Amino acid sequence: MIRNQQNHKLQVFPNGIVFVLFLIFIGFSASSQIDNRSGSFKIPAAKDSTATPSIQPEKSTPDIEIPKSQGGLKLDASGKLVERPVLRAPESSDFYMLDREDFADSGKRYTDSMNEYQARLDRERRGNVPRENIDFGVFKGNSKQLIIKCRDFGAIDNDRVAILNNDRTVVPSIFLAGTFTQITMQLQEGFNKIAIKALNQGSLGANTAEFYIYDELGNLVYSNQWLLATGFEAQFVYVKESNN
Repeated sequence: MIRNQQNHKLQVFPNGIVFVLFLIFIGFSASSQIDNRSGSFKIPAAKDSTATPSIQPEKSTPDIEIPKSQGGLKLDASGKLVERPVLRAPESSDFYMLDREDFADSGKRYTDSMNEYQARLDRERRGNVPRENIDFGVFKGNSKQLIIKCRDFGAIDNDRVAILNNDRTVVPSIFLAGTFTQITMQLQEGFNKIAIKALNQGSLGANTAEFYIYDELGNLVYSNQWLLATGFEAQFVYVKESNN
C-alpha cells in the first residue's frame, strides 16, 4: 500500500514539471506574437562616416572709422569736423546754373511789362487811323485749305473782324483776344481773294491784329500785322494750282 502511494507520487511529480514548462512556453509564445503584431522592429544606428569639420574662429579685423555726415559736413565718431567744405565765390562762372537774367529783380520785370503795355496804348491812340485797305500780295500753291491764326497784338479792347473769301463771308465775327484764334478755310480751284475785315475799332483806337497763315501741311505762307479803321480790310490772294 505504501509502495503504491510512493509510485503515485513519482508519477505526479514529473507531470507537474511538464505542466509548468508548458505554461512558460505558452507565455513566451504569446509575448512573441504580440511583438510581431505591433510591427515594431529595431534598426541599428548607422555609423556616421563623415568627419566633423573643425571650425576656426575668424580673425578679427580692426574697426574702421567711418566719418559721419551731417548737413554735408564730414564728422568723426566724436563729432569733430574731419573735412572743411570748399566754398566757391558767388561770382565764379560755374556757380550759376541759369542765366543771370533769370535772377533779375521781379519788380523790374513788372515795370518793363507795364511800360510795354502803355506803349501799345500810345500807339493805338496816336495819330490818324489810315482809312484804306491793306494789300499783302499774291501767293501760289496747291494746298486745299489755309489755316489762319489771328490775335490782338495791342491792348485787348474788344476788336472784332470777319473773314471773307471772294467777297463771301466765311466767318462772320471773331473777337481778337490776346491769344490766337484759329480758322481753317477751304479753298477753291484757282483764284482765292482772302480778306480780313475790321468790324469795329476798339475802345482805344484802331483795329489792331497780328495774323499767321499756314498751308495744309503746316508750312507758313505769310504773317503780318495791321491797323485798320472800321469797314476796311487786310487782303491777300492765294492761287490754288491744279495737282495734275
